[in-house]
Parts: sequence; structure tokens; C-alpha cells
Amino acid sequence: MRDLETGEAVLPKRAMARFLCRGVFSLVAVSLIWAHGAWGGLAGNQRQPLAPPFALQDLDGRTRTLSEFLGAKPVILEFMSLGCPHCRDMAPVLTRLHETNGNRLVFLTVVFEPRAYRAKAFAQVYGHTWPYLLGTEATARAYALEGVPTFLLLGPDGRIRGVQIGSCSYEEFVRAIEEAFGPL
Repeated sequence: MRDLETGEAVLPKRAMARFLCRGVFSLVAVSLIWAHGAWGGLAGNQRQPLAPPFALQDLDGRTRTLSEFLGAKPVILEFMSLGCPHCRDMAPVLTRLHETNGNRLVFLTVVFEPRAYRAKAFAQVYGHTWPYLLGTEATARAYALEGVPTFLLLGPDGRIRGVQIGSCSYEEFVRAIEEAFGPL
């Protein structure tokens, strides 16, 4: 597609969204690995970085901190946006993962959406009963996010043990989790 005035090639909005959601995932991985010196699947390595702390509003307006969710079980920390088609693609995968492993993992979603009621409706449609928190620019900067969906696999101690970037199948996600934490 070309701009009629300048003749330059332009991407339609849908293609641009697809590019932004998919195209920068490798950059996110490299920046997380480079900035934090971590690589997925290194469970137990004390050189793994701690996930940056945060205090964010949940969908009911309460302030929640990352430390509230640490301690007992590994944490699947999802960063997503309702406007991202790949994030929406992951919703059924997470639903299934929660149904099969919700007793062994803590699920936590940070959604970049200014309207809590929209995030709440999304969570209800997919049966997501875990906490959704409203993300901020400061959170995105602290985690060096350059695209969504991004999933951090955190040990109970808050150390980043793995990173899953972009959409994937249920089986691929389970493999990533097992590489980080061992068999489920």
C-alpha cells in the first residue's frame, strides 16, 4: 500500500499492529537478556535477575504489589494489551494452562488498558479468575518491554527464570515453563 501524496510505502493499521506485536519480540528478548544477564531455563541460578518490584492498581482500584504474589509458587507474569491480536490469541492458551496447572502456578496479568471495565470484561469472557493489574509506562520501562504479549516466568523468589515472548501454542508454553521450573 502506498501513501497517495508521497508515494511512500505504508502499512495498513492492521499490518502495523501485527508488525509491532510480532516484529519487536526478538528485540525484547535481547534487551531483557542483555540488560539483566538472564536466559530462560536457568532455574536456581543466583545470577538470575530479580523482577523489578511494582505497585499497580487492580481492576477494583486496590493497589497490589508484585511481592504479594511471590513466595509459595512460581509466577506466570503476563504483560498484554487488549488492542494486540496476539495477546487475544493467548487468552485461551492461558485459560487452559490455568485449568490444568492453576494449583501449581500463580497467574498474574499486567494489562496496558486505561479503562478497567474493558479489562474486566475481557477477563470474564475468557474465564480468567486471576488478578489483572493496570500497567503503566513506568512498569513497561522497568521491565524493558518493547512489545506484547510478553510472559516472565518468575521463581517463588522473584527471580526471572524464563521469558516467553509473543504468542505460542499451549504445548510450547508448557515446554517453556518446564524448562524454567521442571516438570509440571
